[in-house]
Amino acid sequence: MMEASSDAEMDRVLAEAKVNFKRNAFNMTKAMDEDNMQESLRFSAAMLSELRTSQLSPQKYYELYMMIFDQLADVEAFFGDERSKGRTYAELYEMVQHAGNVLPRLYLMVAVGCLYIKSGEAPAREILKDLVELCKGVQHPTRGLFLRSYLCQRSRTLLPDSSAPAPEGKVPQEGGANGVQQMSGGTIADSLDFLLSNFVEMNKLWVRMQHQGTARDREKREIERQQLADLVGRNLTYISQLDGLGFDMYSQQVLPRVMEQIISCKDDIAQQYLFQAVVQCFPDAFHLDTLGVLLNALPELQPGVKVHTVLAGLMDRLARYAATDAASLSRLTSMHAFDRFKDAISHILMAQTTMPPADAVEMYAALMNFTGSVHPQEVDKVNQVLAAAHSALAGRGLSGDLRAERALVALLTTPITKYDVSTALGLSEYPILMALLRQRTHKDLATRIVQTVLRTETRIADPGKVTALFRFIQPLVYDAPPQAGAGAHPGAMMTIDDLDDEDVQNEQTLVARVLHSLHAPDPDMQLQLLQVAQQQLFLGGMRRLRHTLPALGFATLRLVRRVTGGEAAKTVTAEALLQWLLQQCTTLADVPEPLMALRLLLAGALAASEEAQGLEMLAYSFFEQAFMLYEEAVSDQRARITALHSIVGTLHRCHCFGPENRDTLVQNACGYASKLLRRGDQCRAVCMASRLSWQDDAKPDPAGGANGCPPVRDAKRVMACLQRALKIANAAKQQAVASSSPFKLASLAGAAPAPAPLLGAATPASQQHPLGLFVEVLNHYLLYLDAGLEEFTPSAVQLLINKVQEEVESDVAAAHSLQQQYQQQQQQQQQQQQASGGEQGAVGSNVLGPLTEALRYWLSTARHIEFQKASADGKIKEKYLQLQLKPLPEMKHLLA
Repeated sequence: MMEASSDAEMDRVLAEAKVNFKRNAFNMTKAMDEDNMQESLRFSAAMLSELRTSQLSPQKYYELYMMIFDQLADVEAFFGDERSKGRTYAELYEMVQHAGNVLPRLYLMVAVGCLYIKSGEAPAREILKDLVELCKGVQHPTRGLFLRSYLCQRSRTLLPDSSAPAPEGKVPQEGGANGVQQMSGGTIADSLDFLLSNFVEMNKLWVRMQHQGTARDREKREIERQQLADLVGRNLTYISQLDGLGFDMYSQQVLPRVMEQIISCKDDIAQQYLFQAVVQCFPDAFHLDTLGVLLNALPELQPGVKVHTVLAGLMDRLARYAATDAASLSRLTSMHAFDRFKDAISHILMAQTTMPPADAVEMYAALMNFTGSVHPQEVDKVNQVLAAAHSALAGRGLSGDLRAERALVALLTTPITKYDVSTALGLSEYPILMALLRQRTHKDLATRIVQTVLRTETRIADPGKVTALFRFIQPLVYDAPPQAGAGAHPGAMMTIDDLDDEDVQNEQTLVARVLHSLHAPDPDMQLQLLQVAQQQLFLGGMRRLRHTLPALGFATLRLVRRVTGGEAAKTVTAEALLQWLLQQCTTLADVPEPLMALRLLLAGALAASEEAQGLEMLAYSFFEQAFMLYEEAVSDQRARITALHSIVGTLHRCHCFGPENRDTLVQNACGYASKLLRRGDQCRAVCMASRLSWQDDAKPDPAGGANGCPPVRDAKRVMACLQRALKIANAAKQQAVASSSPFKLASLAGAAPAPAPLLGAATPASQQHPLGLFVEVLNHYLLYLDAGLEEFTPSAVQLLINKVQEEVESDVAAAHSLQQQYQQQQQQQQQQQQASGGEQGAVGSNVLGPLTEALRYWLSTARHIEFQKASADGKIKEKYLQLQLKPLPEMKHLLA
């Protein structure tokens, strides 16, 4: 018969077959109701003849088969009724053999034969043997597979399931194992012979499908074969469900015949499916004792078989079995299952030289999972897996195979997730195998390792493991030359120069965070960890060092605190550590990263002064380098202001300097304050520098002795600084008057007013307004008044308060007039826009932003004075009670 040319043609053939089936099924049912045996058999055969078609795909054939299968239940019931009317099954078995076509005849013989066995009138072994041999008469693959599947399915509950034969001629009894009936006339050996014979014949039919038709339809045939795979595998399922099946029978009779059939068929699809079926169907204990047979068969499979899937399934199943049964775990260990699996993989790779790299990697990934489940404490075996994988892939390479790369990443991820990172760092083969990845993938995996270290808060305390960690994350640390077999062309390698600044910062921030995970129990070992880290970081070049070297510097400072805090150290001293830190700062300045280097220098100076004690010259060296950086490398005005604040703040806290060294540093700092560009910045910096002449008490050392030199307390120099600040504020006022105009003042409109600042906290808008500068100086006067400096008497403070109040009155009057003018201009502009039909502009709600913020600053100071009058104690209250504040002028319209 011609094969159907299209799905539409198959649909037509199926529709016709269904019509014929329904007609013949109706006539068959009618004949049965009339107790007409001849007509019943005739219409039954006609109905079954629809299964003779070869024009349907397996899927559509199955649809037709299931319709007929349901009707065969009525046929069996009819035969059962005939038996009750006096006909014997022997007569019925002979009668159905007169059907004209072989396929209907065999279906009817199976139906009667199963009833024949069930009745006990004939030995099961003879009927089953007869049927399985007769089915050889149907050699069409699809028709033969469904026929044998029907035979297997109908006879599954009738199979003898005991080692001793039951008496023949005895009616079977209910209650056998699994709810089946115990049949007479055979043993479990007969059942195995029947199922294995049926399995062999079905597999031959199934494989034969691959060699029919043209090469053009190969893919279609493979899909159809996949749809029929379950019919063949049912035989193995039924064998495994026999209660009488023991290990001896399985190992001596079942497995050899099944393996022989799997290997001899030499078909990719059949070998793949059947081997997996064996692994999944039979008990784990059987696999444990026949592991050698299974592993020896794997290299003999066809190259097209996905051996890695089969092997992974076997290892996963045994690993799960070991997890639930302690005895099996010890069996796996005693039989050296790990070594046998590793050797099997090696033999498979030697036998299949063309195996894709991805399949090879997945076999080792399965072995890695097996090792983690069965030998979780034996890290050496993990290293062996990595070494074996590298040996297998070194010659093959990944060949740019993305699937192989993903599989290798999965393999390399397992040790990190299964074990803690510190343990994984002991795997010497890990970075060697990582090198086979493309650079981008290698870097992604390195990032994942770093994130795991940070997430799990791992602490690394061994220099060897620090070196190993940097080998693991090498793509983030420095650019390495391309490795042979890495799967990437050397021209495709990316270097640090190919990345933008944001990418570099993101990567190096992770590396910098890793440095804080290096923690040894004693300072000597901690220094070794940091030195190893420095060696690795210096390989990364200047663009990386600007992000990583500061972290190393602060880690060094933390180690200084440990040494000065009393931790026992054999060779490490605070002085040596600070000298090393000074070298780091010099390197960081050359990167260049001057602001961060300056910050580290000041932190080192403070540590040398307050924590290390007695290191005056070393602290001076830190300040010397910081001042040089300030002069030579910091040019931006905002950066200079920030840097100067840091310098003054640090110097104020240092108590180790003698008069000569301190005077030199203070004079330089004050000189920097006077050289700032804007008057407002100069004023505020000079005010801040005044604190260098009046230090707080030094923090006592742990031993209870004096900490460095006595605090500097020079009230005259403080007053001189603040007098200079007042001169700068007056100069700023004169400059503002000379350069201001209504248009200029209107351009000073700022953002919406901020909340009132605290005492001494000038807002950005008030920092440059002359009134804000006077208030800034006044706040420092009040600070030193509270501190009890003799030069800062209430009368001196009152003079400055009067000056501020005069400035407030003058500025408020001028601002009130200017705001009225501005509002009139705004109204005129709005009227003109309305008349011209244009869009209306927004009216400025505050054209005097800097003045407004300066007024808020003054109000905050005034509140502080009133608060001190009411709440202060003793002499401070007496001083504040002598201060007089005038009533504030009306300025709600300015503060709204």
